[in-house]
Amino acid sequence: MVQRKTVAPMPCQMKAGLLARLRTIEGHVRGILRMVEADAYCPEVLAQAMAVQRAIDRFSFELLEHHLEVCFVTSVRGDSHQDRERAIRELLEIFQTSAKLKRGGHSPVGTGSGDQAVHQAALVSERPRPVAQGFGGR
Repeated sequence: MVQRKTVAPMPCQMKAGLLARLRTIEGHVRGILRMVEADAYCPEVLAQAMAVQRAIDRFSFELLEHHLEVCFVTSVRGDSHQDRERAIRELLEIFQTSAKLKRGGHSPVGTGSGDQAVHQAALVSERPRPVAQGFGGR
């Protein structure tokens, strides 16, 4: 059996807000499901999927903010060295997982070497480029 960690109760107003946000996301996902079943136009489905992703990002931010302000601080200020180490390790794992997701923890679309070259070119084109001299509006 998995041992449940002791958690600080979340303020009722915050919990209600997070639950409402999740219910909204759930309804939105059901809408996307219906769109796919009805063969809706791909860009319209993608727009809805991106809206859901933004809503999930907001939910995650609010939950992380609560965790840092309450749970993490409580553990770090506590007397137990093991609790402090666990809290820091958990926080690092959260950011490590987030970084993997942002890097695209999945393979790029396609498997051919041309696809890999296109993917690499896209990565290079996303890098910031220095501003050319003489175009600064002086």
